[in-house]
Formats: sequence, structure tokens, C-alpha cells
Amino acid sequence: PSFVLENDVLRVRVLPGVGGKVADIYHKPLERELIYRNPVFQPGNLALRNAWTSGGIEWNTAQIGHHYLACSPVHCARVEGPDGSPVLRIYAWERVKRFPYHIDLHLPPGSPFLFARVRLINPHDYELPMYWWSNTGMAELDGGRVITPADTTYHGMTVYDCPVIKGLDYSYPTQVRRAYDLFFRIPPERRPWEVYVDRDGRGYVHTSTARLKGRKLFAWGMAQGGRRWGEYLAIPGKPHMEIQAGLMYTQSHSARMPAKSQWTWTEAMGYFEGDAARLHSDDWREAYTEGERVLDEMLPREELERLDAEFAGTDARVPEEVLFRGHGWAALEQMRAREAGDDPGIPPE
Repeated sequence: PSFVLENDVLRVRVLPGVGGKVADIYHKPLERELIYRNPVFQPGNLALRNAWTSGGIEWNTAQIGHHYLACSPVHCARVEGPDGSPVLRIYAWERVKRFPYHIDLHLPPGSPFLFARVRLINPHDYELPMYWWSNTGMAELDGGRVITPADTTYHGMTVYDCPVIKGLDYSYPTQVRRAYDLFFRIPPERRPWEVYVDRDGRGYVHTSTARLKGRKLFAWGMAQGGRRWGEYLAIPGKPHMEIQAGLMYTQSHSARMPAKSQWTWTEAMGYFEGDAARLHSDDWREAYTEGERVLDEMLPREELERLDAEFAGTDARVPEEVLFRGHGWAALEQMRAREAGDDPGIPPE
């Protein structure tokens, strides 16, 4: 089963049975898939409960790694957005650290961006080590480049200057033989964003409000093992890689979430097109300066902050209709809390 959000520009398909994954984002005027749409459903033993599928946008929280619910059902509901348009809410109760979370997917009329407003709630009287990464699968393109406004990156246990590491430009996934990841160190004063573009400077952009500060590139590499993984998780001849966004600079760290608190942020995803010569410049700063110039024209930072505040009005809104049922552990937690005289901190359905 799937749910579709659609306006004149984008068509977005969401799979409630596999963690609320965004399966694809289709740009209607360009007749172009913006993210990696996996043509098959092929789980691999890569998540915290093993089953995990590649492609689309997955939402990972609670523990370090691919989420427990990566291949499990989550609740989905229709909520009225601030302008009256429908919002698709994805929500669940996280059983290990015991907290509720939800993602409100907004696609306003005429918007070239899909917006994800994320809300995490710590209902406890103690601090939680919180984890979040939004992972986007992308089609691996010969000559494709990942660009983000960071001058340094973690690779393994070492900090390197971007993007050349040991003589190779790691911003081009098809230039690197082994599977690898880069955790970019975007300075706090800079806007967090990441783009993946083809040789012509066309591709996909992900940006967010400041709380989601981490950015990552993962690629399977060009050696035999990486090629085999790409074929196993999809089909031969359709390799993929990922760009990701998280709460911390790396996936080895959690953030300290205070007791009785909630964290929110807004992510924006859409089509990107810039000057190819500048985006593929050997001067890394020229490349990310061009990326920032285009993004600021498409979606100024101030406009994203305004939308974030506008979407906040929907956070506590009770759904108009429950569309899909996930696991019932939140209901059990509410029963336990009533018996114990506790406040479970779970928002009304």
C-alpha cells in the first residue's frame, strides 16, 4: 500500500508498511525522478532488526544504525495543514527508548519542494541520548558529484580537507574504489544543505533548519563487493548511493535531549539546477558557493524559517482521519501509564 501527495509540480509516494519511507519524488514538468526509486523490494540484513531496503527516503531514530521499523508498519494519518491542504503524518512509538515521534509531510499547492516537519518528544524525567538521520537514496551517476558547504570532513577516524583524500576527489562517488562515507563538518553559522548533481549541474537538493546540522555521503564504491551489493539490493545496471542529514556530525554520536522536552525541525527536498562549470570546479569553495547561490534563490533561508514556524501550527493538531495502522505499542503504553498514574507524553491520535 502507498499514499500519494501531489501538486502541479511534484508527486510523492509514501510506503506506510516499510517505516513510512518516501519511495519516490517525481517532478512532473521535467518528467524526472528526483531520488532513487528502487524497482524491486529486496530486503538485506543491514538494519537494527536486519531487514532493510535501499532507495527512497528513510527515517532513522533512537539507536545508531538503520531504524528498527525500516521494514515494519507505522501509523499514517491525514492532518489539515496551515493553508487547509492535506498533510500526511507518519508516526510511531519507539519501544526501546520509549518516546513518540512523527513526521508531517507538507506539499503546499505549487511548491517545488516537499517539506518534512519532524517532531521528537522526550516524555521522561530523564535525558535521552537522541539519534536521527534522514537517508536519501540517489541513482549513482557517472560524473555525479555531492556538494555541501563544509571545508573539512570525517573519513574514518581522521579529519580531511574537502574534497580530496589521498589524492582522490571523494565528492565524485564513481572515482573511489572502496565503499566509504564522508561526514561533512558544516560550521554552525552556515546553512546546512547537500546537493547531488550530474555532469550538467542538474540534480537534487536537501536542506533543513539548523537543528539538523550533520550531512553525509555514502557510496558502495567501484570494487567488486560494492558492485555486488548494489545489484543485490536492486537490479543489475541500476547502482545507487546515499546522501544523508542528521542531528550530529557523525553517526557514531547521539545528541543529549533534555527531560520533558520536544525537538522539531523542517527539511526541504526538491529539484536543483546550477552552473555546471562552477559546480564541478576544482576549487571546492567555488562549487559550494554556486550551490548556495542557487539554493538561496530557490528557497531563501529566511523563507524556510518562516515555513518552519508556519508548520509548527500543525504539530499538535489531531488527525482528521487515520489512514493506516502500525504497531499498537503506544496504546499499550497508555494503558500502562493510566494504571501507574503516569503521563505517557503521547500526543492524541
